[in-house]
Amino acid sequence: MANDEQRSTVTATPDAGPRLGDGIRVRDASKVFQTDKGRKVIALESVSLDVAEGEIVSLIGPSGCGKSTLCMLISGLDLPTEGTVHVHGAPVTGPMPDVGMVFQRDLLFDWRTVIQNVLTPFTMRGEPTKPHQERARELLAQVGLGDFENHRPYQLSGGMKQRVALCRGLIQDPRVLLLDEPFAALDALTREQMQIDVQSLWSDSAKTAVLVTHDIGEAVFMSDRVVVMSARPSRVHTIVDINLPRPRTPEVREMPEFGEKFAEIHHIFKELGVLS
Repeated sequence: MANDEQRSTVTATPDAGPRLGDGIRVRDASKVFQTDKGRKVIALESVSLDVAEGEIVSLIGPSGCGKSTLCMLISGLDLPTEGTVHVHGAPVTGPMPDVGMVFQRDLLFDWRTVIQNVLTPFTMRGEPTKPHQERARELLAQVGLGDFENHRPYQLSGGMKQRVALCRGLIQDPRVLLLDEPFAALDALTREQMQIDVQSLWSDSAKTAVLVTHDIGEAVFMSDRVVVMSARPSRVHTIVDINLPRPRTPEVREMPEFGEKFAEIHHIFKELGVLS
């Protein structure tokens, strides 16, 4: 188990270092929601975080701590009450065309074929899809769905549907990919394969990626760094560097270093009172 000297505890600051800043930069971001009864709920409080271009970072913390809210602020689907968010140097003031997002639910349209679902971002903007069909087929082939482009979602398993959702998130070739618990509803074996699939797609394109998860093992396996968030009102509590070799195969989970990082993060949650 890691001791305090071994732990990599970082609170992001504006001069956090040369490797940070070209991807995602969050500065003193707070988000306050108001309930129907007029009560204010602070989801995020003074969160600062940098994600380097081409890096995979996981956000992990207690349920309801604001991980998904932070993803929404990065995507521009929501805006901070206070503070700023920048993606590749540009301030986030609304939905970002250069940011792709994959949610926990696949949110596929049952009446559309697999390839039509992948091409949905263009359809929704009223743009022609024909110029993008070849890219859609390439993505489907990469995740093992090359023979399923004309199937309907009801003909697919849960893991297959989530792969379609991943392809849809990548079809516009975004520089940033946000993954909001995309594997949570999958069985263990499918989840493990999806983790490998996502890393393969990421390594081919060197995208900046943020993964929201409740799974410590998943966070360690997927990430370059794991951001541990406190309970609401959520802040960045600790950032743990993950220096495991890539590409990461299932055998990585058997490495002593993997177990050490898992134990370190687990211990942090015990200190926070999340685990007894």
